Amino acid sequence: MKKRVFIAINLPESIKEKLEEIQKKTENSFSYFNGICPINWTKRNNLHITLLFLGNIETEDLFYIFEKMQTISENTNSFEITLNSINYSPSNNPRMVWVNTLKTKELKDTQSLLEKDLFNRGNKEFNAHITLGRIKQWQFRRIEREEIPRLEEINLKFKVNSIEVMESELKKGGAVYTVLRSFSLNL
Repeated sequence: MKKRVFIAINLPESIKEKLEEIQKKTENSFSYFNGICPINWTKRNNLHITLLFLGNIETEDLFYIFEKMQTISENTNSFEITLNSINYSPSNNPRMVWVNTLKTKELKDTQSLLEKDLFNRGNKEFNAHITLGRIKQWQFRRIEREEIPRLEEINLKFKVNSIEVMESELKKGGAVYTVLRSFSLNL
């Protein structure tokens, strides 16, 4: 049996709460378009930073991943993440609303280590972000570019104390994410 698996940083509840407030505020800024917001918002419990998408993994292969993750977590110190901006992304043809993170050595090193140890590859371009919502293209295109509401700058910080191996189940109402196993980082 296969599971759709990725490795992520889950967010503290206080950060999820602030991001949910930003979603509501952004949705309200679209109110003059007949009350229709052209964005499907990510559910609060699904807000995270994906470090590495592994794809469809055989259940028995999860033990290997857990073993590797244990070693990685034992050799990785906790670190801080700064959420520093919100953007329509990509800028030339927006499909999502992203929260960007400040690029830090610790975050990049952690992601590179995962790439190297789990996929035996490295130096892949990594853009740490949180998907706040997915844009409904047909509705968004009807809005003149100069009328698209601006997104606010933010400065939220939190400490990463663990990394999770997650399962993504695609369901009718959207993806449902489940923590398969959590790995504590060195404090």
